[in-house]
Amino acid sequence: MGKTILKSSCFEAGCHARCGVLIEVEDGKILSIKGNKEHPFSQGFMCPKGRAFREVVDHPERITRPLMRTGERGSGRFEPVSWDRALDTIAERLLENREKYGAESLVFGAGTVRGNHPHINRFLANYGSPNFMSPINMSGGPLIMGSAIISGLGIIGPDYANTDCVTLWGHNPDQSFPGLFMNAIKKALRGGAKLIVVDPRGIRMARKADHWLQLRPGTDTALALGMINVVIENELYDRDFVENWTVGFKRLKEHVKAFHPEKCAEITGVLAEDIKAAAITFATAASAALGPGMASLCQQSNGLQIGRALTCLVAITGNLEIPGGMPKWEAPTGDYQHFGPHHDVCMNLPKEQADKQLPRATRFPLWNFMPLTIPCETVWPAMLEGNPYWVKSCGLMASNAMCAYGNSKMVKAALSNLDFLFCTDFFHNPTTLLADVILPPAHWTERDDIEDSIMQNHVFVCPKAVEPPGECRNEKEVLSDLAQRMGFEDYWETVEASLDYRLKPIGLTYQKLKEMGWYSIPVRYKTYEKEGFLTGSKKVELFSELCESMGYSGLPEFEESFESPIRTPDVAKEYPLILSTGGRNVANFHSSLRNIPSLRKIAPDPELQINPKTAQSLNIEDGEWVYVVTRRGRIEQKTRYFEYIRPNVVHIPHGYWYGKTDHPDDIMDGWQRINVNQLTDNQHLCPATASVPTKAMLCRVEKIIN
Repeated sequence: MGKTILKSSCFEAGCHARCGVLIEVEDGKILSIKGNKEHPFSQGFMCPKGRAFREVVDHPERITRPLMRTGERGSGRFEPVSWDRALDTIAERLLENREKYGAESLVFGAGTVRGNHPHINRFLANYGSPNFMSPINMSGGPLIMGSAIISGLGIIGPDYANTDCVTLWGHNPDQSFPGLFMNAIKKALRGGAKLIVVDPRGIRMARKADHWLQLRPGTDTALALGMINVVIENELYDRDFVENWTVGFKRLKEHVKAFHPEKCAEITGVLAEDIKAAAITFATAASAALGPGMASLCQQSNGLQIGRALTCLVAITGNLEIPGGMPKWEAPTGDYQHFGPHHDVCMNLPKEQADKQLPRATRFPLWNFMPLTIPCETVWPAMLEGNPYWVKSCGLMASNAMCAYGNSKMVKAALSNLDFLFCTDFFHNPTTLLADVILPPAHWTERDDIEDSIMQNHVFVCPKAVEPPGECRNEKEVLSDLAQRMGFEDYWETVEASLDYRLKPIGLTYQKLKEMGWYSIPVRYKTYEKEGFLTGSKKVELFSELCESMGYSGLPEFEESFESPIRTPDVAKEYPLILSTGGRNVANFHSSLRNIPSLRKIAPDPELQINPKTAQSLNIEDGEWVYVVTRRGRIEQKTRYFEYIRPNVVHIPHGYWYGKTDHPDDIMDGWQRINVNQLTDNQHLCPATASVPTKAMLCRVEKIIN
């Protein structure tokens, strides 16, 4: 057999960028993976994660056979079993618990789901459970909710390539999405586009920006309202758009009078003249693309409000649905796309059962209006206390929940309290060690898939290049087998059948798309002129009667974080520094790949970024290991002097679990000494979206006295 070249999309560790690659295969083995220079986004780029693929697939710690627990939960004792025994066990336990506790007692959880979102939702619909858990409230959900309420659009896809003003608001594409965004940003800047960066840390892009607004963490909404104030008071808004396509402008104008630049400077720590200058640059650009950080802006206790405020800013400056602004990206697959409403589990359940979805059944009524997965913060009380009912079974796919979510002590207690837990993952991690059954998944090079999530107007193919090692299997195939065992009639029998189904809107089969590499449709602009906006009024609702009817404010409001020098000054006396967490590193995708040697060299230790002046005032040296303490716990971090961070702010990365000594024995215990979610809070949530306040807390830093 000769060499073949496959066009594909890298999906290492579930990274959303999906850089285009060429896979060279000979005799059933991958010879190389290289960046595809013809790809519309990545244009030949590959990050260290993608280049480390061989270390992942051949890693000696990779799980290649199904495992069943033999010791106490958390003991780490498992034995290999056959697929039949593993799947029969899962099917029996899930059916037993449905009979005892009701279908809603099952929760599926996933991190980036490796393309399995539609399959999990269809499985749950057949089972009868409305509960598919993901970190949606930590990544994108509040922005989508906030912007959709106002405009019917989700403002997470800026058109950087054609813009006159790149605005990175809590967004660091250098590290988070280089293949997806950086070529477009570079093109815009080469063409003379202005650059605005809003970030308390001096990321690389901030240091080359025309305007760097180094705000106090947690004050983004106040800054956005202040910029709206400048735009309106200086009459820089798009008068035609505002008069013809918005409702509530007069109320918004009156509302933001309280957020004049001097007041915003007092709140945010950004100079008033800098706020004015950035707002004027944004408003006077022929087009402006605002890139919001999907994690940094959502992980605040007022996540809905920042999403609404930014949408108001984009809308009144005329940047909705224009080239170089915030287009209405339409996936070729339409409602059948990865996160499309066609796959929403609640749309495929009787209303009585759909209304049992955990956010709907608790205090988050916005979930009635949007086809989103559910936040884990509504799940843990159901596992621990039976509130509002008991969750007894859970399946986790690509989800190291104990390390990834806020308040890891609660997460561990909740998962430990389950009747039954099964996981799929490449490697053991602190979460899999709590499982009853562990299933070994295929790598992205070892399975067939398509990618259309956050892919603008494209759908890309990700074909199987080689057979998986050992007994690893495609998770879609596993779900089909499990569905058949459980008697589900409305489920795909094969992986290819499911992919053909997703491609129905464009009349392609998976095999045909595999020949093409990707498929694109034209981008439509100003569709509202014929169709209106997807709101009740068919206009942009700067004032939202929907929000007001549910008990939320009709206009975006600023609220201090649950802990801050302003809101809790007494707490600040004991914990004087502002702690922000979760900045991305290009070598890792959240908690994934922490045990890959080449990537460990790039980011070997969890590093506390601290201003040298702050560190020296505490007699702390660069590179010294220290304690970081909040009201919720204490962990160890290695200090790294960083002169471009605000003096009263420190930053800790997320996702570390492979312990300080890199020894496998550290998997269960060592992570508790270094993982930042030992310190984070998951109780003070956004009342609308359940977003978590992990970007703005209070802490202190202490020397370790031996």
